[in-house]
Amino acid sequence: MQIDEYLKSKNISLYKLAELSGVSYTTVFNLINGKSDIYNCALGKVLPIAKALELSVEELAFLCDRKYSFTLFKSEQCHLVSRMGQVEYIIEVLEDKKIDQYWRLCCYAEAMYMVGMIDYLSRLNDIQQCTNYDHIREHKLKDKIYPIDAAIENKLSNKKARLKKLEENAIPEFMRFNIVEGDVLHG
Repeated sequence: MQIDEYLKSKNISLYKLAELSGVSYTTVFNLINGKSDIYNCALGKVLPIAKALELSVEELAFLCDRKYSFTLFKSEQCHLVSRMGQVEYIIEVLEDKKIDQYWRLCCYAEAMYMVGMIDYLSRLNDIQQCTNYDHIREHKLKDKIYPIDAAIENKLSNKKARLKKLEENAIPEFMRFNIVEGDVLHG
């Protein structure tokens, strides 16, 4: 759940959020901690919380979505590239400004993944790299993100050799952000 990271980045406690929104602490606690499903919450409760956080209801729902995972996000991006085509994907991402939205919501891995994707596809298609995201290129994730199967295997067997090999073969545009990604075009 990404709402915790967002609240931390804004230095807002649950008590402060309840105070700012005028919604009871119990309701805020249950919503933020996944005890209540945001999609089943009354708009009269969700809207003041979103406003207090300077978010749209849609953005708040995204941050509170317990079913969301970075693995699904990566898969969705790869499917979009496959369905739309490489150049069309680049155009869509740049025009839609989704990277800016993810960055603003403190979804740094998602923003970095999308910058890595457009940089990689730009290189493959001899397109000049977009400089709009140079401020993101200055950052990288604290911990490396590996493909989920490799991460699980490593936890079970504690064999670092596979992870090292994945890092060596990773696409540089993703590796720059500590995202170990080997093949985004062929699933």
